[in-house]
Amino acid sequence: MEINLSWDLFVIVFFTIIIAYTFIIGRNQAVKIIISTYIAILASDGIGNLIERYFLGDSPVIQTLDFTTTEGKLVLTKIMIFIFSIVLITTRGKFHINMSRSSSMIVRMVLALTYGILSAGLITSTVLIYASGASLVQESSIIINDAVLGIYRQSQLVRLMINNYSVWFSLPAIAFVVSSFFGQEDA
Repeated sequence: MEINLSWDLFVIVFFTIIIAYTFIIGRNQAVKIIISTYIAILASDGIGNLIERYFLGDSPVIQTLDFTTTEGKLVLTKIMIFIFSIVLITTRGKFHINMSRSSSMIVRMVLALTYGILSAGLITSTVLIYASGASLVQESSIIINDAVLGIYRQSQLVRLMINNYSVWFSLPAIAFVVSSFFGQEDA
């Protein structure tokens, strides 16, 4: 059997790892990761845009400190802030998720799988958007740099993730709203 390494395989493995991890940590923690991801998206994009504004181009800070960087360093900075923020908020965040527990094992498994897929899609598509050099906070079209353009052309799944980022961004919130209609209310 011959296995060809491709970006599609990478995306599938990444999804599988996140989904498996969701089953390990449970639905409440998976929802906490999704909420942390939303916060991390805003934080990393905002901080990255500040770095770009004050440390790149013709800003006085660059002229004073003679600080130069490339787009690649900005992309890497955004991705690192994004990942660090998710981990920090999820592990140290002072909020807890307590969703009602379904009595059916099948419903619990389906919900865990759903939140795992939504979490994987949100995280993967965000990393790909940041790697392309686009900003989520500032209004702009997606600008794909040369490295991501090659991956984009080779991988149908990467194209799916980048082209449908708005869907991946919206689905977890929609799932939260829909799931709020089900379950028991605490008295």
